[in-house]
Amino acid sequence: MSSEEELKVTIRYGDLEAEFSGSPEAVYREIVSFMEKTLPTYSLAKKIAFSMDLKDLLDSFSHMIAYNDEQGIFFTTSLSELKSVSDAILFMALRKYLEYKLGRIENSSITSAELESGLSAKKKTILNNLTKLVQAELLKRLDRGDYTITPLGIKYLVDKYAKTAETQE
Repeated sequence: MSSEEELKVTIRYGDLEAEFSGSPEAVYREIVSFMEKTLPTYSLAKKIAFSMDLKDLLDSFSHMIAYNDEQGIFFTTSLSELKSVSDAILFMALRKYLEYKLGRIENSSITSAELESGLSAKKKTILNNLTKLVQAELLKRLDRGDYTITPLGIKYLVDKYAKTAETQE
């Protein structure tokens, strides 16, 4: 085999793709290594991954939120009815995230001033809860002092508040 000949192999598995090229022996070793290390990890990660598309997310909270063209997303129940200021903060951050995903606003972040004007809690209470939410990785603090909900924060709200129509009645 001349030095210019090389074996090229492409592997596609789900949305994972890898390309290998080189001598047959080198490609064989790379493929075996790839399959031994990457595929089990990928398969495991796929089993535990949390992902909800926008429709599923909106459906999950249809008993708590609504939408119209003028107002955008709004709450059908008062956030003051929630037992936790932290949960109310997360719902306000979720609303911003959903409006961003719907293309109504430029970014998904929320400011502490928006939280203060939208919640009946005191400023100090809101700031203390923001700190706790960031530490719990349910919110992420951005450089500008704004906050955005994390996938873990969304999962927390889904696990705690998303209900089917049957359980609401």
